[in-house]
Formats: sequence, structure tokens, C-alpha cells
Amino acid sequence: MNLLNNSPENKNLENKIDNRKFSHLANLSKLNFSEKEEAALIDDLNLIAGFIDKVCEYDEQGLKPYDDTIDSGCVSYSQLREDASAVTATPQQLLANTQSENNCYTIPRVID
Repeated sequence: MNLLNNSPENKNLENKIDNRKFSHLANLSKLNFSEKEEAALIDDLNLIAGFIDKVCEYDEQGLKPYDDTIDSGCVSYSQLREDASAVTATPQQLLANTQSENNCYTIPRVID
């Protein structure tokens, strides 16, 4: 599946996420969805793929690559705050939500 393939002959065929492709992706991801969720996600993924197709149509000839590491003179490094560490929580506070088991700490299961 090539979402960035925007050749005219594949415009509406290759980029469309159908039930088969979605099921394959969900299986690879080990995710299960209801039919309602699946339909909504397929619609969302097709919107995203359409957006990517639209971006790929843009003519970028003559544009310079964006580089945010160049100092534009707006803010100098001396104006930035000093990077200082601070204690935000004690180890006891961090371990309060854990359970000790065989000299190891476990956290409650979030995803089944």
C-alpha cells in the first residue's frame, strides 16, 4: 500500500483504504474494532490519504528546505532561560501507584 503514490492512473484506486486493507492493518497492529469504529476509522484514514495526495500535488520547485536551526536573530541564546533541574516528585511518590512483587515493581495493567 503506497499512500504517497499520486500518479493519475492510481489516484483513486491505490490510495483508497478499503475494508480489506484496514483489516490487514488492524491485524498487523493486533487491534480489534467494532464495525462502527472500523467504518469511522476507514473514513478518517481516507481523509488523511486525500490530504497527503493534495500535499504531493504541490510544486515545491524553487523552495528552500526549512531549517529551524538557523538563528534568525529573533531570540539569542543568552535570552533563553537557564536549564536547571528541579525535583518534581520523590521516589516514594512515584512508587505509590506500584505493587512490589518478587523484588520488582509492577504497575496496574492499562491495556488488556
